[in-house]
Amino acid sequence: MKQPARGARTRRKIAGREIDFSNLDKVMYPAVGFTKGQVIDYYIRIAPTILPHLKDRPITLKRFPDGVEGEHFYEKNAPSFTPRWVKTFPISRTSDESVINYILINDAATLAWSANMANLEIHPFLAKAPAITVPTMIVFDLDPGEGADILNSCEAAFRVKELLDRLNLRSFVKVSGSKGIHLHVPLNTKVTYEATQAFAKSIAQWLESEHGALIVSEMAKAKRKGKVFVDWSQNSEHKSTVAAYSLRAKGERPFVALPVTWGELKRAVDRSDGAALFFEPEECFHRLKKFGDIFAPMLKLKQRLPKPFLHLRGESPEKSSQSAGQNSRLSSFVKGRLGESTALETYRQKRNFSKTPEPPPAILRPSRQGGRKLFVIQKHAASHLHYDLRLEMGGVLKSWAVPKGPPYEVKESRLAMATEDHPMDYYRFEGTIPKGEYGGGTVMVWDTGTYELIDGNYWKGKLHVFLNGKKLKGEWVLIKAAERNGKGNSWYWIKAGAGMKRISDQAEDSSALTGRSMEEIARAKDAIWHSNRKTRVSRAKPDADLASLPEARPRFVEPMLARPVDKLPEDRNQWSYEIKLDGYRCLALRDDKGVKLFSRNKNLLNARFPRVAEAVQKLPAGTLLDGEIVALDESGRPSFNILQNYQSTAEQTYYYAFDLLVYRGKSLLGVALEKRREILETVIAPFSGTLRLSEDFEGEPHEIVAAAQSLGLEGVIGKKKTSVYQPGERSGAWVKYRINQGQELVIGGYIPGGEYFDALLVGYYDSDKLLFVGKIRNGFVAQIRRELFRRFSGLETQQCPFANLPEPKSARRGMALTAEAMKQCRWLKPELVAQIEFTEWTADNHLRHARFAGLRDDKDPREVRREP
Repeated sequence: MKQPARGARTRRKIAGREIDFSNLDKVMYPAVGFTKGQVIDYYIRIAPTILPHLKDRPITLKRFPDGVEGEHFYEKNAPSFTPRWVKTFPISRTSDESVINYILINDAATLAWSANMANLEIHPFLAKAPAITVPTMIVFDLDPGEGADILNSCEAAFRVKELLDRLNLRSFVKVSGSKGIHLHVPLNTKVTYEATQAFAKSIAQWLESEHGALIVSEMAKAKRKGKVFVDWSQNSEHKSTVAAYSLRAKGERPFVALPVTWGELKRAVDRSDGAALFFEPEECFHRLKKFGDIFAPMLKLKQRLPKPFLHLRGESPEKSSQSAGQNSRLSSFVKGRLGESTALETYRQKRNFSKTPEPPPAILRPSRQGGRKLFVIQKHAASHLHYDLRLEMGGVLKSWAVPKGPPYEVKESRLAMATEDHPMDYYRFEGTIPKGEYGGGTVMVWDTGTYELIDGNYWKGKLHVFLNGKKLKGEWVLIKAAERNGKGNSWYWIKAGAGMKRISDQAEDSSALTGRSMEEIARAKDAIWHSNRKTRVSRAKPDADLASLPEARPRFVEPMLARPVDKLPEDRNQWSYEIKLDGYRCLALRDDKGVKLFSRNKNLLNARFPRVAEAVQKLPAGTLLDGEIVALDESGRPSFNILQNYQSTAEQTYYYAFDLLVYRGKSLLGVALEKRREILETVIAPFSGTLRLSEDFEGEPHEIVAAAQSLGLEGVIGKKKTSVYQPGERSGAWVKYRINQGQELVIGGYIPGGEYFDALLVGYYDSDKLLFVGKIRNGFVAQIRRELFRRFSGLETQQCPFANLPEPKSARRGMALTAEAMKQCRWLKPELVAQIEFTEWTADNHLRHARFAGLRDDKDPREVRREP
């Protein structure tokens, strides 16, 4: 639009519609003199690009009648002077009588008319009419708090992207025209706001737990100082987000909310150049000519949310909660607990699991009940008879001790004292606890079933629930009493709704689990509890299970090996699954003389990992464990790279036991895995520090793989429950499925360059031939280069160890190792094994985007094969 004279009005036909434009010379952005006429001109020129992103989306207008320095207001309802040809869509608010007619900007004429109303910013819904309850995307508004800037927002965006990448969700990014960054995830599939908001919130909270110095998930400004708020709340039915290619009115200049590439974001961060991420209209058109519409995939790319969120859009509750459960348990793994929960630490500290038959804390097992959760009431005859009410919440059982038992009459009240959280396995615990152990006495599962939350919140001190048990059915309320002397564990359990008949004397003294009376339970002196969907009965200490086993002294045996597979066995009744730990395989031996930590190649690791040796020393003499020494990063993930620097990260190093080969001088090699694991759990239960249990899983294999993949873990191990331990064998009773494409490779040489070397030359064995597969240039820091180069000493050779060299010139992208190029190489005897991470194998059997992770001193080079 040609710039008009001051005070001009004009009529112009836009897309076949006559529009009266007014006050075209009014300045909207005073600092640069950008006028209303220029605003209209921008929107007319950008129409072909912006309209596909606005089509059929209800629009919230943000109008600035007097420019960016004047007052502004949001307008949702189409104004009374809206032309008839402007499309609108009615959305009911609280009733049929309360309707908002939102404008739809579906054509250039409506876009120009909107600009003439000084609507500088365009805010569309995330859904399209008429399916306004079905968002087509998820958006994360990354908003820097006081003391943070756009570069901090970029760093937060990369953290979000990394997590989405692990979930196989593509994301696109735009600068907001201010200090923030907007990250968009296209869906274009059937989904609800309930699901997308829950997903966005979980991502934000997860990132806060991992990157608390950078990211916050709560809106309170006091918590946002120096951090970036990942605003997940934008994913709401009646909220809108500024459109791609919309002008912004956040500052003195007409910046555009413009899509950019991830590479541009990275360059800005690398150069500390936040100014490079602000674009004015002419720069926008220049970029469009150069790159086209970077956001075009947002219109058609179809993606689905991970399964843990499917139940929020009407999928099978049982299937979705199973998946959610696996993800929750793996989430605990990633947060560094791997078999323990901080919520259950009080429970753990009060018990000696080598003596009490109560279930130890394990990775949490949420209910499969969808919206319904588990409850249990246990009758406990200790020094005083009382009842324990337990409700499933957040993967644990919130617990109250009720001295006088359940209330039956309406408004009848019982004192309920809040106690420590209990593990989920406790909901089926019944039996005798030795005198002197915490609680002691006899425990009966008096009633069990499911409950539904009608109203309230545990942390706000009120719960209104409907219990559907074998004995209790109806409504009850739990209300927290006012705190006294700083103590606040007193609650009241009150009967609400219709009353119910009191329990008969027979039912009162009858277990809902086994039908036994308190006297019968006490006389049996057993303990029954539920774990991994198996009922376990313990009648004595684990020593009793060893009586019939052969004598054995703990000694080094070759570890049993897992066969690589491209698909896990799917019979979950016959197989259990564990996380593939990225560390050093280690046999931990404890005898009368002390501790020995053996690597897979029988090298002693005591001096290297004294913290682990000290922990193993606490085991009974005559014990041999099989497990993995693992270093955890600050996010709780196993990191082989950190393990290489064990001396500086000793506090991050742990031993995860996954098998028990000898215990108290008895051999378990011939015992079925399922039984070995059961005894191992009891052996490891008293420990909570360096020595830990590697949890097994019994869900659907594809769900476990998906959850592990989403958390960036290395892979999954499958083990046949009936298998015996076969030293040194790769029989197929154990299998391994890799999620990432990393594996061990043999170093056969290097290319000189810099102070030490430019690239490693690596390969794997096929029969007796070493095949070259790639040059490794990434993943090194100066210290690692120096240490690696020192390890090359004594391995130099004049003979190339790779059977498939030289290569033809066309063999690979970049420099092929032709006969001429090989003259630059230095060859090594193939005695060193490196852990290499990469994105994929090419069709030509080469590595793509490979990087060095560390040396594998525990691997025999001749055993290195290409893994599926």
